[in-house]
Amino acid sequence: MVLARTHMNDRAKAGSIEEAISGTLDRCERSQSDLNAFARIDRDGALATARKLDAGEQSGPLAGIPISVKDILNVSGLPTNWGSRLMQDAAPAVADTVAVARLRAAGAVIIGKSTTTEFAHTMMGSSPLTGLTVNPWNANITCGGSSCGGGVSVAAGLVRIALTTDAGASTRLPAACTGVLGLKPTLGRIPHDLVPEGFANFIHLGAITRNVSDMALALETMAGPTLSDPHSLAVPPVDISRINARAGDPAGKRIGLIMRTGNARISRTMSDTIRRVASNFEKFGASVSEIEWTIDNPEPTWRILQQSNWAARLGKQIDEVESKIEPSLAEGVRTGLSYSGPDLQGALNRRTTIFRHVQKLFEDFDFLLTPVMSREPLDAMHKPLEPISIDGEAVGDMRREWTPYLNLFDLSGHPAISVPTAISDSGVPLAFQLVAPWYEEAGLLAAVAFYEQQHPWPLPDAVREVENSKS
Repeated sequence: MVLARTHMNDRAKAGSIEEAISGTLDRCERSQSDLNAFARIDRDGALATARKLDAGEQSGPLAGIPISVKDILNVSGLPTNWGSRLMQDAAPAVADTVAVARLRAAGAVIIGKSTTTEFAHTMMGSSPLTGLTVNPWNANITCGGSSCGGGVSVAAGLVRIALTTDAGASTRLPAACTGVLGLKPTLGRIPHDLVPEGFANFIHLGAITRNVSDMALALETMAGPTLSDPHSLAVPPVDISRINARAGDPAGKRIGLIMRTGNARISRTMSDTIRRVASNFEKFGASVSEIEWTIDNPEPTWRILQQSNWAARLGKQIDEVESKIEPSLAEGVRTGLSYSGPDLQGALNRRTTIFRHVQKLFEDFDFLLTPVMSREPLDAMHKPLEPISIDGEAVGDMRREWTPYLNLFDLSGHPAISVPTAISDSGVPLAFQLVAPWYEEAGLLAAVAFYEQQHPWPLPDAVREVENSKS
């Protein structure tokens, strides 16, 4: 694996932001043959921004910080290719999406577009257009998707912040698979002005970072209302003064532990990991109570809504494009076309039931603690339509049995974060998910800051080596 220095180390050695960013770009380009985290690296654009920062023509709280942007989000001057051959000749975007514009205005340097699965439809790490994106921990296990390049670009120390999306798993899963933080904020906290249907939308914008301080910076920069996203209107501001380890002391907090959300089973390794995390919180003074999930697995509801989205996008041309897209996407589109109006409305109704169920849990708890996934990361070449097994037992559908903990909170809209906590015996990252009430990102990140301080999480070998060399 290519060794990746951190941005702050670059700045310490470089005499200017331009020199630091040039070094970052060199490493990103060299890493492509090993990791393939980028769909496109924008050397010219990144260096132009760096020169403006050096000249004092631009400034801000993120001045000189390198970021990646998932290649389903618009960045002015770059095409948005969606990981699909159907979009490989897309024209450059004429304007930044709102979150990108806010990052740029704060001085962040966009290194490039990170890889994504085709139309962000799978949880694995490859697309027909860009190929396989490689997990820096172990090339044989998936880096997770659909924000595959986002997780890898941060885990490998190539960028400090990755702008991602999360409609069913796409920020928290790749973060968990690559051993970094992945935040899906409250629905609308970071406005999403590109979704075609804004009112029943469940596609969140999120971020991946290596530490809470960078996550707080990213969230503060991107959060806030915009006229084009109804869920962003009248959202209270993020109070970042609350995001510190002292404020996050969990003593006296009530944590609800949910081990399964309708899935058949959870692996021994994952169960032991989550119970160890629960025990840690109890040692910190929190009370932890296990909750029995009492309504159906959320995945079938999510599936109807998501496949209907795919059908709306590609259904009219599916006969023409089916041979050019992944079979799993084609199957999802055709299934979406088969749903009736009552099917769709029923799913919307069940989404409201899920929201109200989670809301009620927060009458008794300050946070919810869950696994991110029911078993360790899958093999890198596992097919999206192939069933999965847990501890040698076949359990069936990947989304329903592996990650129902994730699409659950996309449907309910609650803020949720994937937090790395350990390394498995087989050498892959293990993580937990912590969830808070709507708009409680500050309290959520503070709790994670406390946990980060008490239990620093590991880094991939290449990044760990660089970190040690700085001390």
